Amino acid sequence: MRVIIGLVFFIGFLGVCNAKCLFMPLVTAEIEFEQCQGVKFDASKSKIDWFPGKPEYIQQQGETIVGTLIVGKVKSSGFEQKKSGYKTPSSWKKGSIKTLFIEHDSQEICPEVFPGTYRVKQSGRCCDVLPFSGECLVPSTISVVEIMKSTR
Repeated sequence: MRVIIGLVFFIGFLGVCNAKCLFMPLVTAEIEFEQCQGVKFDASKSKIDWFPGKPEYIQQQGETIVGTLIVGKVKSSGFEQKKSGYKTPSSWKKGSIKTLFIEHDSQEICPEVFPGTYRVKQSGRCCDVLPFSGECLVPSTISVVEIMKSTR
């Protein structure tokens, strides 16, 4: 009986621990693209020593993500869910300069979108599991987005 109660508690605890990313409201914004270039992020060799003598890599070794880095000025922003109850983060306020990552080849994206004003949507990336891979290789100071449409 104790094993069953302990197992139920443990599974419930895991659900709470992993839920921090599930309900993150996604920002949508109108951005005036000012710079565009190709970029590649590789996994670092950094390790963390959770258990003495057994260091783990922070990023999945051999992983790479290639895409386009865009710098632009925020014209307007808000949340995808209109009634989220949250205030738009100050880093997305009108006039802010944002660095964005789009997981598409810059040879295709840059000639197509630059210069111009576009609506973008923040990706729902969740980087709470080690080792990081995919979109989690992109530094957290860079917003991973998708281009929604042109607002020219």
